Amino acid sequence: MLLLLFATTTSSAQFQYLGVKGGWGEGDVRLYPHWTSPPEWGKLNGGIYWVYYGGGKSNSYLADDYTGGVCVELELLQRGFKYAALDRNTKRYTYGREMNTIMVPVMWQPHALLLNNRLRIFLNVGATLSYNLDWGSKEFYIDHGPDGRQDNDYSTGTREEFDYEWQSVRDNRWGYGLVVGLGGGWCFGNVEVMLEGRYYFGYSDIVKRKTIYLGTQFLRSPLDNINLSLGVAYRWEHSGSWSFSPAKRRAKRVVQTDAVPSEMVIRN
Repeated sequence: MLLLLFATTTSSAQFQYLGVKGGWGEGDVRLYPHWTSPPEWGKLNGGIYWVYYGGGKSNSYLADDYTGGVCVELELLQRGFKYAALDRNTKRYTYGREMNTIMVPVMWQPHALLLNNRLRIFLNVGATLSYNLDWGSKEFYIDHGPDGRQDNDYSTGTREEFDYEWQSVRDNRWGYGLVVGLGGGWCFGNVEVMLEGRYYFGYSDIVKRKTIYLGTQFLRSPLDNINLSLGVAYRWEHSGSWSFSPAKRRAKRVVQTDAVPSEMVIRN
């Protein structure tokens, strides 16, 4: 990602976006060995994002057909999962968890400009680092009765909910994974309104595998999220490069001196 960042600073025209976003979607877990785990809908997300673009091959942002940039976010993401458990007091039941996660995606963002540069279509591809918070962490049980009946919406079950107690011997607070998203933005002057669909693919386990923690029955338990977000950002342009060497500064002073009328130059 640092190489991509440096690659975008080589041109003279540079654009940045700073925005806020919010959205809605679902959370899920991939359990191994395979276990039935329907998605948990109604998960919210929100945060701030920063996008940086260099001018691309022609040193002019608006003249580019496509170019690449860097997008970094700080996001609060609701996550959760549920799965059908084998037995709880000789009855069928569903177990689930809900949590709030601080998510930091770092992504490469190529884009294409359409409709006289008013419409921007972009792709986000990158990696994520996350931390699960105590705040909002719940676990719940849905009892389906002695006959083991399970409807798809669990409307017949009695739900019991408790605060979840994180334990270092059992739980992983830190997580990491991949992210991919596709979106579009419409430009109103210096303001862009964007809509994006995104998939978070987890690699780390929410609960330590049974070879480490004997209290679980699963070898893997990574979390996933799918959401749709709406955001608004302010865009501004600046010139130059972040790496401004002394030689470039001297050359700039020479150009500025040459631009001053000769009668205003003081000679000894």
